[in-house]
Amino acid sequence: MKLDAMLTDPARVEAWRLDETEILAAVPELVQDIRARDALLVRLVHEADQRCLPEHAGAADTTSWLAGATRMHRARASQIVRISRDLPLHPRVADVLNEGRIELGHVQVIVNFLDRLAKLTKDFQVEPAETDWEHPDPNSGRADDCEAYLLIAAQIDDPKQLRNRAREMEILFERDNDLPSDAENPELNEFHASATLGGRVHVTGTFDAETGEALQTALSGLSKPHPSTNDHGHPIPDPRAAAKRRADALEHIIRGHLHNARGPMEGGERPHVTVTIDVDALRDAASATAPTPATGAWSGSDWDYHSDNATGPTGRKGYGGCADVRPPRHYRRRRHATMPWAGPISAAVAARISCDAQVTPVFVDRGGNPLDVGRTTRVVSPKLRKALVARDCGCAFPGCGRPAAWTDAHHVQHWSKGGPTALSNLVLLCKKHHTIIHRNHWAVQIGDDGHPWFTPPAWVDPSRRPRPAHNRRAIHGV
Repeated sequence: MKLDAMLTDPARVEAWRLDETEILAAVPELVQDIRARDALLVRLVHEADQRCLPEHAGAADTTSWLAGATRMHRARASQIVRISRDLPLHPRVADVLNEGRIELGHVQVIVNFLDRLAKLTKDFQVEPAETDWEHPDPNSGRADDCEAYLLIAAQIDDPKQLRNRAREMEILFERDNDLPSDAENPELNEFHASATLGGRVHVTGTFDAETGEALQTALSGLSKPHPSTNDHGHPIPDPRAAAKRRADALEHIIRGHLHNARGPMEGGERPHVTVTIDVDALRDAASATAPTPATGAWSGSDWDYHSDNATGPTGRKGYGGCADVRPPRHYRRRRHATMPWAGPISAAVAARISCDAQVTPVFVDRGGNPLDVGRTTRVVSPKLRKALVARDCGCAFPGCGRPAAWTDAHHVQHWSKGGPTALSNLVLLCKKHHTIIHRNHWAVQIGDDGHPWFTPPAWVDPSRRPRPAHNRRAIHGV
């Protein structure tokens, strides 16, 4: 089936009926046809722009009109408008685009390079000569030679490869020029981090080539997929998308920087993440993530709290003042914690962060005025963490095993409920499985063998049989 016949009614083409030869021939032809149609779109947008039609239609500008009229992504619309304005200055590039031999990405690379070349060679004495468009000399410094060379390369390279080729040519002309390239100009670096109304932090930025290379090198090793194994020892691919793996890697770098106290002093202290939370709210959050009995039902003690015998992180008894019996969780008003930059966060997140943190108790009156500031103490000491690493060898959650450097020390019985900071009450968990434990999907206990055992929820295993830590699975025959 020929492509022309397919395009008469694309919706009725039954791809499964085509043989291999037809498919292999149709795909490149279809892409070439799409490129030719993109060229037509560029010409039409150029004409609309020249006649000011978008403004007559009530749009703010041509890009806004194109994005709104076609539901096209604004970045794509901006690219088309920019090319429509530049392309008339480069008729040979336009001809190759109209023939469907290159795409808009190629055009943008070539046009950007030629604009840059004009700035680099404006003070150079370039001898005029006739350009051989079939066999150009890109080292001549003449715009026509460079354009011809890139047009030939564009029919072989993808836009990224063509950009690298253009960058190599640009460097040749920069040797005797004081004008720094945009790619290597650190003065153009930008980085924006702003909190959104939804509570997340939106990050954007651009960096020069050297800084960008350092960033990608730092992310590379940490953002590789980490396969795990299922209960039967069979490998499971990392479910995270590439973007999620890079985000996790950046988080790891940031946490490592803060943990090692490498930053400058700020406010008399090394940089650190600060969370402020009412101790009752913290205890409530810890109660909500208390270990679940094997039967899956809550026991009375899970909700009881005797304030007259309580000793919390402040070291004082009776700090809670809570009743012995509490109403169900969904009837209680949820309280929150606060971070200086991010603002309000849930008490559940604060409870997870507090598992491996420095705690400074601040005593306040009913109006919130500080009465006394206690001494900062480290919940998990470096020596104790080394013992944890020696025992768990990384994330202990069954089937995980992420490196120990990626883990937090989780209190089996939360410290706000009197849980001791001891090896018998701690387990190493990566952020993902730390969150799962705090959400009460799984329960963890230290067994008689001194190692963590994990109890799955009933919807994973109806019998809720405890499972050994990841590094102990072979020993127990799991």
